[in-house]
Amino acid sequence: MKNKGEERAMQTKTNVKVKELMKTDVTAFKSGDKIPHVAKSFRTNRISGAPVIDDQRRVIGIISQADIMELTATVPFPDIDPLNPFPVFSLSSYMKKVEKIPDEIDTLFEGYVKDVMTKKPVTISPEDSISAAAQIMYKNDFNRIPVVDDEGKLIGIIARGDIISVFAK
Repeated sequence: MKNKGEERAMQTKTNVKVKELMKTDVTAFKSGDKIPHVAKSFRTNRISGAPVIDDQRRVIGIISQADIMELTATVPFPDIDPLNPFPVFSLSSYMKKVEKIPDEIDTLFEGYVKDVMTKKPVTISPEDSISAAAQIMYKNDFNRIPVVDDEGKLIGIIARGDIISVFAK
């Protein structure tokens, strides 16, 4: 059972505004960026997703590791059988599979963000509470939400870890 002091502390924590926790140094991509560039940037920056913006910095989508993973799931990578003394036969059957799906392979290795990004992204205002952000993330199973100004321009991003950090203090 919580005492009144703990209840006030919890209310204070949930009334924190998004602008107080959001990161303003945001990695963002353009719809014309290539998927391999995005994957490399994810690894380099140790992030799992980022907003997609237009030339005016308006958020037009989200690209995530999950979007790229969904694409890779359609590409049949060769099965390696350590007991197969004749791997050339496995390679031959693999090549037959690959011939059937050149579009997916092209998209994976030469495609653009616009080909796989989530369109119509959910965004949040810097004036909204972290409680509102947490509800959106939970309801939609999001890891992050772009923070935009009144014109829809990217000004930051808030992630699950940012919200959880408030409760860890």
